[in-house]
Amino acid sequence: MTIIKLAAAAAALCTALPALSADLKSGTYETTGKGNNGPVVVKTTIDDNKIKSIEVVQNSETPMIGETAVKTLPGKIVERQSLSVDDVAGATNSSKAIKQAVLEALKKAGGDASSLKEKTVAKAATKNEDKTTDLLVIGAGGSGMAAAIEAKSKGLNVILIEKLPMVGGTTALSSTAFNAGGSKVQMKMDKPYTADDYYKKLKGKGEDDASLRKLADLSGPAADWLVDMGADLGRVINGSQHTPKDGGALGSMLVPVMKKKLDELGIVPLTSTKADELYMHNGRVDSVKVSNENGHYIIHAKGVILATGGFASNPKFVAQYTPMWAGFPSTASRGATGDGIVLAEKVGGTTDKMGLAGPQTVAYNTGNGAISLTNVRYNGAILVNDEGNRFVNELSLTPILDKAIKDQKGGHAFLIFDQASIDRAALMKKYKAAGYFTEAATIEELAKKLGINPQNLEKTVALYRKGMDDGVDHEFGRKDSRFSRIDKAPYYGAKISPASQTTYGGVKIDLDARAVDKNNKPIPGLYASGEAAAQYGQGVSIGVILGKLAADTAAEDIKKMK
Repeated sequence: MTIIKLAAAAAALCTALPALSADLKSGTYETTGKGNNGPVVVKTTIDDNKIKSIEVVQNSETPMIGETAVKTLPGKIVERQSLSVDDVAGATNSSKAIKQAVLEALKKAGGDASSLKEKTVAKAATKNEDKTTDLLVIGAGGSGMAAAIEAKSKGLNVILIEKLPMVGGTTALSSTAFNAGGSKVQMKMDKPYTADDYYKKLKGKGEDDASLRKLADLSGPAADWLVDMGADLGRVINGSQHTPKDGGALGSMLVPVMKKKLDELGIVPLTSTKADELYMHNGRVDSVKVSNENGHYIIHAKGVILATGGFASNPKFVAQYTPMWAGFPSTASRGATGDGIVLAEKVGGTTDKMGLAGPQTVAYNTGNGAISLTNVRYNGAILVNDEGNRFVNELSLTPILDKAIKDQKGGHAFLIFDQASIDRAALMKKYKAAGYFTEAATIEELAKKLGINPQNLEKTVALYRKGMDDGVDHEFGRKDSRFSRIDKAPYYGAKISPASQTTYGGVKIDLDARAVDKNNKPIPGLYASGEAAAQYGQGVSIGVILGKLAADTAAEDIKKMK
């Protein structure tokens, strides 16, 4: 009995004590994490209870954004021997996908995250030093990169800073088009599309607007400038929209082209560097307090361009200025938090158009955030509601589409399309591979999978096909021969809703991109571009056009100082 009691006591003691971490089985393990744009496949090599190497062997993450996590995070995990390293700011979903894949590798090796012995990594002591330049550009999205490139070509010394660890901003997330009128590509079309045509589109039925007139006049040359830089803008749809010839995402093509140009010009963006405060002396903005992981320092400059983006990713600002989109997800860059507005107001700047926004009309919730499916809308899809009925011209202007979708039951709708649409565009193939689409062999089956009225959807598609055959959209008058009849199986659908994306309110500027005060007088040394400026227009076009304009104006002003 004594032996039995001792054995029982020993067993109870073992149960109460925490289990010791088992040794990890050495080997190379290929595992997968769910990224922002699809699976992220990782090879993790484990030896002697340590992670020896991590290699991302397959991914479809956004260039310059998720790509940054792919390049930097594996090394940090290996260095620290821990999954507790910080996610890469602005690339959270890609970071989590890599960590998820490495965790799966640890499990395959017989352990988990606690099996690693975390190392303490000493931070390299680097002292910040003040800098001096001709022009400081704050923000390295499309507008900031355009400004830096243009300013350098004008002979200025340029410093470009970015608070996130990567360049690209919201431009990198753009899936649609560079809008313009009068470009060389457009003027060679059978029916040329001019700057006047684009201006009419921008102002709609409104009164003449000098800022829109200037935006339209500068748009064609800006498109040509990008093409000369190496951008693929050779396909034009709907008159004004320049897109990559393969139907791929605009931002994924454009941002690497602009980054390559920065490299050629010797402009090294100072990433993870945030502008904290503008300083004025003798009535002129001439220096900026900035900060990085090593602390603060000052950049002295003869001119400062605010290219910090909009505020679609700042819930407080959205609720305050564009409350109609409060609570909706954001498809803008994580860095689009209205920093330029705050900086400008402290030195006498003012704002304009703060209640004007251009939300993303067709955003899809991936489970790891929202992404734009505008590329799908442009490549043959129709929009239907829960009842299976179309309710709007899918090519309507953003305000019309947004309201139409919000007015549907549940504030959502469905994009319906077929294999012909996917075959037309590289980005749609990518979205399909990422699992964003529901697929079915028939329209009826698709409707059932999506929870849509099957009979109505079949009638809707049949009427749409008839319109394609007759050469006119019988329901909404949409005309475009490149769209498919939605008759090539398999068929696809995606549930969408609006999202916060583009904000047109920002720092008030004059017609040459100079920031102005409440009396509309220019603030010497301060300029604003892209979504940081108060300017109506269209996404990436606003960014590039105003970025170039601000740089040209700054170059002229600075030369007058010499």
